[in-house]
Amino acid sequence: MVATTGTTNTTAFDPIDAIADVTEPQGIWLHVDAAMAGTAMVAPECRALWHGIERADSLVFNPHKWMGVGFDLSAYYCRDPQHLIRVMGTNPAVLRTSRDGEVSNFRDWHIQLGRRFRALKLWFHLLDQGVAGIRERLRRDLANARWLAGEIDAVPGWEIVAPVALQTVCVRHVPPGLDEAAVSAHNLAIARRINDGGRAYLTPTVLDGRQILRISIGAERTEREHVAALWAALRDAAAAV
Repeated sequence: MVATTGTTNTTAFDPIDAIADVTEPQGIWLHVDAAMAGTAMVAPECRALWHGIERADSLVFNPHKWMGVGFDLSAYYCRDPQHLIRVMGTNPAVLRTSRDGEVSNFRDWHIQLGRRFRALKLWFHLLDQGVAGIRERLRRDLANARWLAGEIDAVPGWEIVAPVALQTVCVRHVPPGLDEAAVSAHNLAIARRINDGGRAYLTPTVLDGRQILRISIGAERTEREHVAALWAALRDAAAAV
């Protein structure tokens, strides 16, 4: 069973602890997909969102996303790697060494035999930023997302359409007198205008059958001034289209 912590569309969270109550008695493998949002576990105040994570059999998140490590790098944790080794392990004579059994040979954890040293760039990033530096940037993004949500909530005609759990703000503009089809076309036009402008990039998406705009705040250089400029651009685009 796969639980998601921080869905791509809205950063929604599955209840890991409640799901584990089902999977554990049945012996079902519980994998947790925390691709983008897993980085937030670095901040202690966010960890309640992952309540029950210690009961998962495996977990994956991507430091190349919100943590800011260069692409590509996924971090995979497995409670018992022997499950992987039994399926994917290989031990022909040509691969045997005098150190077999003394170290973890990660070739047996995944499909490919050889791979790049992806962990090195994560190590450099941790040396450069440190835990405190990573937490500072995450908290900046979280604060900017909350600020933007508050600004949007205060303006008639604009809707926050999903809880702002982390740094993703899901919004749409609903002018009076338009049916749903027209509202969808209107919001797609807003997205095109913003994206064509080149100062910011929005991801239009669909939530519960409604066309919305997805604002993900997490680039290394994004500050409050940039978020404020995007909010001004959104209002200008809504008026223009």
